[in-house]
Amino acid sequence: MKTKIKVAILGGSGFVGMEIYRILKNQPEVSIEFVSSESLAGQSVEKYYRVLNGENRQLRFKPVHELENGFDVIFSCLPTGVLPSYIEDIKAKALVIFNVSGDFRLKEVHQLEKYYPQSLKSDSYLASQYYIPEFHKIDRTAKIINLPGCMAVASIYSLYPLVKHQLIEKRVVIDAKTGSSGGGKKSSETHAERAHNIRPHKVHGHRHQPEIVHAFRDMCGADLELQFSTYSLDLPRGIMVTAYSQLRENISELDVKRSFYRDFKQLTFIDYLKESGGRFNPMIKSTAGTNRVEVAAYVDGNNCVSICTLDNMIKGAAGQAIQAFNQYFDYPEYQSLHFQNEGMWP
Repeated sequence: MKTKIKVAILGGSGFVGMEIYRILKNQPEVSIEFVSSESLAGQSVEKYYRVLNGENRQLRFKPVHELENGFDVIFSCLPTGVLPSYIEDIKAKALVIFNVSGDFRLKEVHQLEKYYPQSLKSDSYLASQYYIPEFHKIDRTAKIINLPGCMAVASIYSLYPLVKHQLIEKRVVIDAKTGSSGGGKKSSETHAERAHNIRPHKVHGHRHQPEIVHAFRDMCGADLELQFSTYSLDLPRGIMVTAYSQLRENISELDVKRSFYRDFKQLTFIDYLKESGGRFNPMIKSTAGTNRVEVAAYVDGNNCVSICTLDNMIKGAAGQAIQAFNQYFDYPEYQSLHFQNEGMWP
């Protein structure tokens, strides 16, 4: 009888931890045997996850320090800045850690000092891999597989063929709009401030800016001059990224369309909307609740606008971590993730 993959989820009371548990719990090869929460320690996991109807009342939240040896996989959904304080104790307790928080995404010390200073408390960031399921080959010697930030990866999807094939100038402007779940459960913003509103979140200095620049330098050898600004939406989940760029001389609209089609046509979860018109524009609602990405590009003269939408909780966090997990263990990439949002339209 085949042994199941033994999984632990750290930060299980947060939005992303709950999504990983919800999606993975029915995967027959997986046994989730540890879910951490410091504040809910002792409580039933599924009783807390009301969406799961409390089918399994035996599994209870435990504090991180009670994690035992012998796990195959740890999904870390701890808030950014928390994992580094545990990493030296837990990294020997599993074969691999899939990390969805910001820690260890960057490698350059001066950027870590500015954006992720807690990561410098150990050298573990050096033994980690930054991993986008569609564009990287997984490194099974890496102890930590770091998944990208949700707005960062949406930005990368919106620009990837343009940068890879050197179709655009290096100056790019991105505005990224995200729903409230992107701020996590501990966001200080109230419903009264968020509802019926759209507002700038961080016009300059968001830490996903160096992440995007680093990713394109690593994948394509390109150095972007990137203006990255973020905005808050009156939605519980979903991201729309709009990237504004200038085509290089002698690059046509047809070159752009061919590049997007060629690079994305074989990818399981990325839909390139090559037709024009309202029906074919990327939308948050048509990706919400799924692991799908919608991308389109529009050209007028040498001006290019490329747009990406995705669900920040799934394709921007839990779903991409499970996609990486499937690739790591040679399961079909879509295993546990081939769900649609039937019934959610309009």
